Amino acid sequence: NPLLNLPSKDSFPTNSGESLNSSEIAIKLRFAYLEQFIEGDYFRYSIGTRYPVAELMISKGIPGILNSAYNFTKFNLSVKDKMRISPLGTLSYKVYAGKVIGALPFSFLEVHPGNDLYYFNSNTFNLMTRFEYISDTWAGINIEHKIGSGIFRFTPLTRKLKWRQFWNVKTLWGSLSNENKKINGSSLFKNLNGGNYTEIGTGIDNMFKIFRIDLVWRLNPDASLPSYSRFGIFGSFQFQF
Repeated sequence: NPLLNLPSKDSFPTNSGESLNSSEIAIKLRFAYLEQFIEGDYFRYSIGTRYPVAELMISKGIPGILNSAYNFTKFNLSVKDKMRISPLGTLSYKVYAGKVIGALPFSFLEVHPGNDLYYFNSNTFNLMTRFEYISDTWAGINIEHKIGSGIFRFTPLTRKLKWRQFWNVKTLWGSLSNENKKINGSSLFKNLNGGNYTEIGTGIDNMFKIFRIDLVWRLNPDASLPSYSRFGIFGSFQFQF
């Protein structure tokens, strides 16, 4: 059942089964060369690998099961890594792509993750609103470079406070087929039409050991947006032991 600001079930009639109801099976393949683990009697913890980690997930929607109404196939592929580039800190990246085969309502397509909060979320586009963009074909790159003390090493106060500097970029390409444009005709949704969404950021980490401040700029699309929609300041905190 969609939230009140989203199109209702009545907007997506079906010939059989219940609208916005699906049954899926999926298989996920993960390759992490020389990944190491710590194992106990009940738990297994990964302590990572020095090499990139690749994941592939294939999902299949099957109509007619538990009143499901949709027949579709999804592919999601990602490669990610975190590299130490001493003396320049660490560099993390994630490259990903996906495809949905089928004519479907928005909830079964790729709803690109936006953020409507003031709290920074590393897994979202922080200047994109929730449900702003949908795609059935997409690819993207996320990069974050944690420089370390960076420019803060040059002043006694910031050197003593042990502030840390970083920069990041998130960029996305997406498109929506004509069939899915017709089904999801609500003015609420937009699509990138094969174009690009990009936001960049920088800020201060390790403030008082737990706080982080992010300054984020939305570069494109919609350069005509008001300035308050193209720039944001976000806070976050993290405890590490």
